[in-house]
Formats: sequence, C-alpha cells, structure tokens
Amino acid sequence: MHSFKSSSYTQLSDEKLITLISMNQQQAFTELMRRYERLVRSVLTRYLSDPEAVKEVTQDTFLRAYRALPDFQGKSKFSTWLYKIAISSAINRMRIKRYDAWQPLEAASGFFAQEQADYGMSYEKQETYRHLKSAIRRLDRLDAVALELFYLREQSVEEIVQLTGWTTSNTKSRLSRARVRLRDVMEREGVVA
Repeated sequence: MHSFKSSSYTQLSDEKLITLISMNQQQAFTELMRRYERLVRSVLTRYLSDPEAVKEVTQDTFLRAYRALPDFQGKSKFSTWLYKIAISSAINRMRIKRYDAWQPLEAASGFFAQEQADYGMSYEKQETYRHLKSAIRRLDRLDAVALELFYLREQSVEEIVQLTGWTTSNTKSRLSRARVRLRDVMEREGVVA
C-alpha cells in the first residue's frame, strides 16, 4: 500500500482519490472535500437562506457522498454526482424544515466575486456578468436553475438531466424558453439591443 503525504493528494485526479478512499486512505476524502466544498456551499445557498443550515447540509452532503462512494460508478464526473447529492440534501432539508428558501444568484455573491477574481475578468466582462446575474434573478426559479447550470456552471444537457431529474427534451425546451425570457429581460434593462 502506498503512503502519501497530504500535499501529494492535491496533485491527484478525482478518480485516483476515489481509488485511494476505497483503500481506506481517509486523507484522500479530505482532499475531495477541500476541492468541492465551495461548489457544494454555492449550490446550497441557492436553496437554503440560513447560513447554519448551509453548514449542516454541507456536512450532510459530504457524509452521504462518503457512504455512497462505493456505488459511484464513474458514469458522470464526480462533481456532477456530488452536485446531485447536494441538491437532494437541500431539497430534503427544505421538506423537513419547510424552508421557503430559493435564493437569487446574489445570495452566492461571495462565490461569484471570487470566481470573477479567479478568472481575472476585465471591467467590461464584470459588467456583463453583473447584468446577466441581475437578469437571471428576475426569471422563474426553474428557468434560473437551467440557465445557471448550463452557462454559469458549464454543465452539459446530459449532466443537467442527471442533476435535476428532468427529461432531455424538457431540459432542452426549458433552456430554449429560458434564453428567450432572459433576452427579453435584458432588452428591457437595455443591456442588449
């Protein structure tokens, strides 16, 4: 059995980390948690408004993922699989606690601000991004989810189907309608001509 230094885990692929976890290398799971905690928290802030609930459901998401890891078959990316667990955990929490908690995009503003800084966005791109977030915020909740997953999270149609449980045709239709609605909102705001 190999012995890894904790710093060497950061260089490994998700697949290799999952293999190490199956060999009881707990540090490998710690690295997966570090890698995806920001993603999970940003997903959960869309569903839960209470920061303490987000913290608890983040822990629950990783616990559920750890327990289900032996069943992970690699048919999708690990991040897609984890995203689906996070959404399921948030929905379960909302049902249990009856949270009326869909949060607009700015609820995750810390995530988006960091994302902008990470990619060194120019002022013009930041302005466009701000207008886009503002316009998406004005859409129906499911339209906003579809657009966010496709454009901001860069998920494929197939990954959106896996995450949401929608059919492929429903996902494509929702994206098409949401794009039209988004364009209408942006035209009303004078963002596009």
